[in-house]
Parts: sequence; C-alpha cells; structure tokens
Amino acid sequence: MQNMRWIVLFTFCVLGQLAQAQGGATLSGKVTRPKADSIRVSWHPQPLDPREQTIGARLSSKGEFRLDIPLTAPTLLELSYGEEEVPLFLEPGNALQLRFKSGELLTSLKYSSADGSTHRPAAAANGYLAEVENEFASNEGYQVLPENIELYEKPFLSFLDYRRDKQEKLFKKAGGPAAFSPAFAAFAQAEIRYLYANDRLTYPDLREQVVGTEGRLKLSPEFYSFLGDPAVVPGDEAAPTSPQVQEFMLNYVHYQVRTEGKSLTSPAYYPACYQLADRTFKGALRPLILGRVLLETFRFGHIEHARAMLKDYATTAGAPAPWLELLRRDLDEHKELAIGAPAPPLPLHTPEGDTVRLAVYTGRLVYVMFWDSRLPMSQRELPYLKEVVKEFAGKPIVFVSAGFDDAASKKLPAAAVAAPSVAPAVVPPKARPAVRESYDIETLPSFVLIAEDGTVLDPNPKRLSSHALLDDLRAAFGKAAAYRAVSVKNVKR
Repeated sequence: MQNMRWIVLFTFCVLGQLAQAQGGATLSGKVTRPKADSIRVSWHPQPLDPREQTIGARLSSKGEFRLDIPLTAPTLLELSYGEEEVPLFLEPGNALQLRFKSGELLTSLKYSSADGSTHRPAAAANGYLAEVENEFASNEGYQVLPENIELYEKPFLSFLDYRRDKQEKLFKKAGGPAAFSPAFAAFAQAEIRYLYANDRLTYPDLREQVVGTEGRLKLSPEFYSFLGDPAVVPGDEAAPTSPQVQEFMLNYVHYQVRTEGKSLTSPAYYPACYQLADRTFKGALRPLILGRVLLETFRFGHIEHARAMLKDYATTAGAPAPWLELLRRDLDEHKELAIGAPAPPLPLHTPEGDTVRLAVYTGRLVYVMFWDSRLPMSQRELPYLKEVVKEFAGKPIVFVSAGFDDAASKKLPAAAVAAPSVAPAVVPPKARPAVRESYDIETLPSFVLIAEDGTVLDPNPKRLSSHALLDDLRAAFGKAAAYRAVSVKNVKR
C-alpha cells in the first residue's frame, strides 16, 4: 500500500452529523468481462475501531451488481473486486452507478448518479478520488518512501511543495469546492493540507531511521514554523475529519510532548499526551484524538493512568456511547498484561521439582525468559545471559529462566547458573497452555519484566542479545513507584 493512498479507513464525521444523518447509500453497476463473481465494500463503522465492516454482492450473469450500504455519516470506504481496490466516499442518501473493466478497475472506472442529477456531486467526488489514486498513489515519485526521504531539508521541502501544488491543481481542475458536497470538499482539501503537514512533521524521525548512516539532521530554525499556523493546529474542527488529519494530530501530540522533555519511556508520557490533546482540541476532533491517545495508553501505558483517563473521557469528551463501549472493551482486553497490572500467575518448578511462586521475588526486578532449549532462536539467546547477569551482579534483580521443555534448565550456561541472581526453572507441562495465554506468548523465546512490587513493568522488554537491554534495565529500578506517583490530575493543564 502506498503512503499517498487513503487506505487508513476511518469513518469520519462531525459529531452533530451522527445524530442528524439518516439512511444509507446505494452502489450499483456493471463489470465488463468479469473474472471474479463478487464485489465488496469495506469500511470502519466507528473511527476508533480497527475492525472493518464488509458487505458483498454476487454479480449477475451480465456482470451487474447492487450494494445497499448502511451509513449514518459521510464515510470513506474501499471498493474491492478480485485483487483490485479503490477508495470510495459516500454520504447517506447517495445512489451511485459505476462501470469498469475487469482487470482495469482504476483506469476504466466511470461513475454516474442513479437519477442523473441529484447525486452528481457524489459521482464527481468519486471520480476525483479515482483520478487522485491513479495519478499520485501509483507514482513513487510522489511518495516519501523509498527515495525522497533521503533528500536534505531544502530539497525535501521543495518536493512537498511541488506535490501539494500538483494536488491543488488537480482539485481545481475537478471543479473545486463548488463541484462537490461540503463534506467531500472539506475532506479533499484536508487530505492535501495534512498529508503535507504530516510528512513534514515526521520527516526528521523517519529520515533518521531510514538513512542510518548519517544520524539525525540539524534542521533550520524555521523548519517547524508551520505548526504555528492556526489553520494547521487546531485546524478547521468544524469540518469532517480525514484520516490524514487524525494521523497528523496524533503525531503532533507526540511531537509536542517529546519537545516538552518527556520520552516514550517516561512514566508521565501518556498522561501528558492526553492532557495536551485535551488543551489543544475543542471541537469534533477532541473525542477522536483523545480516544486514540487512550487506545495507545491501553497498549503501552500504565493501567491506572488508562483507567483514570478513560473515566475523564467518559465524563468530559462528549463521545457517542458506542465509542465508550469500544474503549471500555479494548481496555478490558489489554488489562491483564498492562503496565502496573499484577503479573499473571506463573507456576514454576525448580530443577529439583520444588514449586516456585513469583511472590518469592518481591522487592526485586524479575526478568523472565520463556524459552525452549530445542528451538534455535532460544539457543541463540543463551550466550548473552552470562553478560547481562554479570552487569547487574549485586543489584536487586533476578533472571528467571522459564523453560517450556523439561531439559531446559540443564542447557543453561554453567557460569550463569552459578550466579545467585539466576533462577533456573521449568513451566510444568499442564500449565504451559495457560501461561502462553496469560503472557500472550506466540513464539519462543519471549520475555517479560516484572517490577519490585509484582506488577508488570514491561510486557515486551528487549531480549538478552540486545545491547539496549542493559540501559532499559538500569532505568527500570524504582520505575514502578515513579508510575504510581503520576496522576492524570497532576499533569499540568
């Protein structure tokens, strides 16, 4: 998938439209020389829900089809036929007809309104989307990756300016705002504006990751000046919000919080993101961006922060009830291994057959390696155990080797086994399925870091062979207490 494509499919809407919009949309048409026997459309019924809703229809013997799509707001969808796909923009009440040749969906696609007049703006909008898809998405010259990211600051900004100019000319050529419905005109213009803004904002980090031989570029003082434009932040919040708007605004929140001196590993990071979004957005974007910060917090933040933020969201964000239900369900799905949650039960046996419980290690960090001595990937980690153990000799940390085969403890390096901070153990066979499920173990080896108080500190710490693990472990001592000291209310508004 290309960066230029509108493939991050979100239902986007002004909150007022949720209550006002009624009815659905109809899509009908004909496929010339069909090769596949069905056609489908997919979309996200909620902007915070990653799950798609799909409706399909079989083609008649003449290649004809009809799809009735239940929509309550202007929505970005994806039309798929065989291996081909194209974006769609539909509003409640739209009735569109389309024709295309099998194998040439994008280049041969033609739209028309079902009644010949009322839905002309919808036909124009989707014709414009197809043209944008054909001209920009398929052309690597307009993409940041793989090559344009290597440009230095001035030529990169020239590239962004050139691309934006071409997009704006195409929009004007298609008739400009007067040719489309107000919702689509706002969407199309926002996509152009915020694709530029998002690519500019993420350029320094992305370039540093991709062009690893040069390090981070030293940028000119005016590089981030565009963020001071109120048309960019907070932008036109009265307009329907596009995927590009949401992606940019979330990236903007992260950028601002990092600029304030908080790193991703800071205990206060996600509460700070939430409060910044709360201060910045006052319109329809507010519940969207706050909701997306919550989703990230459920996965990467502290469980108590997540609960406090969700409580605040429920009472102040003005989000529809289905959004709240989704967020509550998502928190519930991630709470078992969330930072700050009690570590799930981990039954272990010593090599001698004695039972060991995690509680015996209270007061120390516990780095657990789940492994199987019969697997090559597990074997490759073992030589690094001695080095890591030596680095933390005398520190309040224990390295638990939780083997998933009965011979695991016998395969540990002798020097590591002799260290007092290493605890060789085996997960009993009957307990292995439950341990896999509770610790979300898909492949071995797998790792988890448990805090001094028995709560999860990092559900996915770096592996033994990673040089960065040493720094992470040094920073982990006392971190559970630092998390507990952070309150959503204490983050400066």
